[in-house]
Amino acid sequence: MYFLDMLLQWFYPPRCVLCGKLIKIGEKNGICIDCENTISWKEGAVCQKCGCNLYTNETYCERCQKANFVFERGIAVFSYSDVREAIAHFKFRYWKRDAAPLGKIMADYLLTYYPELAEQTELLIPVPMHQKKQKIRGFNQSELLTKVIAERIGKEYTNTLKRIRATVPQSQLNAEQRKQNLQGAFAVENTEKVKGKTILLIDDIFTTGTTINECAKMLYDSGANKVLFYGLSVVERES
Repeated sequence: MYFLDMLLQWFYPPRCVLCGKLIKIGEKNGICIDCENTISWKEGAVCQKCGCNLYTNETYCERCQKANFVFERGIAVFSYSDVREAIAHFKFRYWKRDAAPLGKIMADYLLTYYPELAEQTELLIPVPMHQKKQKIRGFNQSELLTKVIAERIGKEYTNTLKRIRATVPQSQLNAEQRKQNLQGAFAVENTEKVKGKTILLIDDIFTTGTTINECAKMLYDSGANKVLFYGLSVVERES
């Protein structure tokens, strides 16, 4: 196993998961020194629904005040603009190995800044991907992150939330079209798994919240007690 690891590192040298720069083997969290010193982790005043930065004394950002989301709370580790390239590499250049360090970052951030949320969580669920899309990509990035987080915080995870209908990519639609696009797109395979549970939904990006909200609605309809959201990143609103 040691020889195989060394061989893989020779052909695929370790690089920073956030900027792609080559790093020394064993660098903390797979992050280079430059990113450690410059990347802004989410701290201070943030929206209690989506985790974006707040510049007022409000509890929620303008987006979330208007949206009427059903999930109780949401947090994120990064602003999307800070990790745009990292997420693109992970999802679209098929670097599955990034799931481990990115998932570890998410788990450690949760335990450090929101230990009470980690404690109350009973079940982690990834935002699902339709099987056709997953077959093309080869993996669901949210599921890979969820596995790492669940193991590190010592909680159970399940894939019982399914995407049962293929949809147009949300990025191609306006706000109203996004809502219509996702109606009837999700289903819970085993309602006993979620009944009465406090659930933490995991995804890589919070953009408008439409996908997360539809997932939360389905989980509540299936008997979940509380649904929270945790994302690697959130798209910031203008101040």
